[in-house]
Amino acid sequence: MSTRPVAPGNTPRGGAPTRSGGRAADDGRERPDSPDAWVVVLAPVPVLIAALAMRPLVQGVAWWISGVLVAAVLVGTVLAVRRRPPGVRFVALVAALLVTSCAAAVVNDVQPFGWLDKDGALGETLAAIRLNPAPLPQTDSIRLIVTVAIGWVAAVSLFLAAVAPTAALAAVPALVILIVPGIVTGAPASPVLVIATGLAFLVLLWLSVRPVQRALPAAVVGAIGLVVAVGLPAIVPLNASWLSGVTGAIQSPVQPGRPGTLLNLGQDLRQPNELEVFRYRTADGQPEYLKLADLDEFGTGDWVPTTTDASTSETADTQQWAVGVNPRLASRGDVTVRITGLSSNYLPVPAGAVSISSRSTNLDLGQWRWMGNSSTVRSTGPATARGATYEVYGASTWSGEYLDAIAASGLLGRADGRGFARPSAAELRTDLALPDKLPTAIARTAQRVAAGAGSDYEEARALEQWFRSDLFTYSETAPVEQGYDGDSMDVVAKFLQVREGYCVHFSSAMAVMARTLGIPSRIAVGYRAGTTQADGEYTVSNRQLHSWPELYIKGAGWVAFEPTPDSDQAATSSTEATATPTPATPDSPLPKPGEASTAPSEATPTPSASAGPGAAGTSGGGGDGPLGLAVGLLLAVALLVSPGVVRAVRRRSRLGAVRSGRSPAVHAWREVLDDVADHGYAPGLAPPDDAAAAARTARAVLGRLRPSLPPAALAHLDAVVDAVDRERFAAGGSAAVDTEALLRAVQHARVALDASVSRTRVVRSRVLPPSLLPSSAWSHEGRRPRRRPAQ
Repeated sequence: MSTRPVAPGNTPRGGAPTRSGGRAADDGRERPDSPDAWVVVLAPVPVLIAALAMRPLVQGVAWWISGVLVAAVLVGTVLAVRRRPPGVRFVALVAALLVTSCAAAVVNDVQPFGWLDKDGALGETLAAIRLNPAPLPQTDSIRLIVTVAIGWVAAVSLFLAAVAPTAALAAVPALVILIVPGIVTGAPASPVLVIATGLAFLVLLWLSVRPVQRALPAAVVGAIGLVVAVGLPAIVPLNASWLSGVTGAIQSPVQPGRPGTLLNLGQDLRQPNELEVFRYRTADGQPEYLKLADLDEFGTGDWVPTTTDASTSETADTQQWAVGVNPRLASRGDVTVRITGLSSNYLPVPAGAVSISSRSTNLDLGQWRWMGNSSTVRSTGPATARGATYEVYGASTWSGEYLDAIAASGLLGRADGRGFARPSAAELRTDLALPDKLPTAIARTAQRVAAGAGSDYEEARALEQWFRSDLFTYSETAPVEQGYDGDSMDVVAKFLQVREGYCVHFSSAMAVMARTLGIPSRIAVGYRAGTTQADGEYTVSNRQLHSWPELYIKGAGWVAFEPTPDSDQAATSSTEATATPTPATPDSPLPKPGEASTAPSEATPTPSASAGPGAAGTSGGGGDGPLGLAVGLLLAVALLVSPGVVRAVRRRSRLGAVRSGRSPAVHAWREVLDDVADHGYAPGLAPPDDAAAAARTARAVLGRLRPSLPPAALAHLDAVVDAVDRERFAAGGSAAVDTEALLRAVQHARVALDASVSRTRVVRSRVLPPSLLPSSAWSHEGRRPRRRPAQ
């Protein structure tokens, strides 16, 4: 029985092939619904081009190359079966997608189906996206998930162009990829990428939708889609000012993963309306600068924060070390903050923050993370909400007469840095990096200004006072009018010529000039002190947005400087530089080479961090006679031995409390922590006089101390911590503690600590004990416990 051949183009209705038609397809003849080979090849190209817009979101380009390889395999598979029925093409495409996804997992050292496992690569990537600002680190898991995502989006384009076929919709996947990075970063995709994506899409339309009468409407639809993809982030940015009226809050200038922080700060300063953002109250009633974030990378010529993997950072409800803050020179920064109109992914905190406690139900510190060693905090969930209240404990060091006197006495240069955590060598290298093409005028100016200074601190003070002289003018409009607004190296060079700008320009210029002098630097972004109310509470508005440089000075740690001339007296903090800069004459705008530019300090050359009232300016009545000399010697001896006497009295009082059974474990814990501090080991950080904190966190504090303590002392400290736990949690409370064993542990701990240090250190621990120094970063109780929010 013969079968009549079917002519090409006479396929039965619905496109179902006859038996001979199927053989004809196998023989190389085209099916009426078979896609053109060029359509199959070009279908994923718009997606692959658009995927390059994700570079601000993920580091490197290996993920894109992997995505291209996956797309190439998919294209090859569809080309192999393009003459088959649509169902066969669809099954082949899905099978190839699954196989390539599993192969990519194996190549990236992940289980074959790890890209689907919420506890595997997929879960790790979602956690990284939730915890980290862009760009994400290119780990195996992240590279795998991004590669698979590109492959699946490319597969959708192939399905629309070669299986459905509706090539006019093949631009949708590319549009999604173009829109998402813009929404995350707040900046539209590169015009070059948009044009290239649009051209690839139009070529795909031309090949797949013919004749021209049908291609024109499809091209219009695609062009409109591309305009929306590019224009949406620009038309409605995430920090649009009109959102303030909708949400009742204004955005902070710092957004995770977004460049141009300092430029955004300037735009916020120029807003015509003044809006309150938060209120705060300090423990000592003094005003305080509050920091949002640090910008420390300048290697590319623009200031950006270092990318921090928040997944490895501690949550904000745990205590951390104040890295780079010397407690011997720092001042307390204990504040209570109440958010009133700020929507921020960064929490305003004092510099050197070490402990945060929530005081409201709408602030879950478990959703906030410490950002590396910067003592700043970023959200991994929602932004700050109206009414959120929290307490922060910290310490910071500012330039001024006190530090001038320390530097002049030579004590600062001889400090070995023991007693506080110092930044790593890698961190300091980052804080010294400069772009290759830095304008030479910047370094020359820095050398001239700092000429004659004898130390890093004196050079920094010379820069600070030069900026605060009458050579510079504060202006928020001049940089915009003259085209040098921002923080790039070219802007800094222009600012040093024009000498008009606002905090962004002063802080950036001083930080860059410090690096040319070999001084590590970074820029703090936050808020100035604000205005005080009748009840002692400070009110801060968007007008107090500010940036200031922090320079790492050997022996002092991170020291904050204030080079910006006062533009708002209400926003002036008492922590500003206190020495009045010496104005330079118009004939000599820069110090001459070899000429010192620091103002002479009137501070005493040998101040004491723990000197109390009456320590300075005390005199006997004996004049220059023998009696006066004897009185002076007695007073000097009394001042020298007073710290040791106070420490001995404190120890005796605590041991007496242990013997009498009055919270014996808590008093013993305080005593051993003081001994640890006196022998040069970093102590626990927390607010003082908080017995509950000692009971709840003693073991955690010991865990942080353990790597640095001598093994001989650890057993005795473990015994004290065990006693704290028994006192806190055992049924008998203090009665459950063996006071005699506790006394022996305290005594033996001191003996072991004495044996672990030099004889000089032992003598100093008795005569000048560091545990007496007043600083929130130097205390005895461990961290303050976090109160549970009211239900």
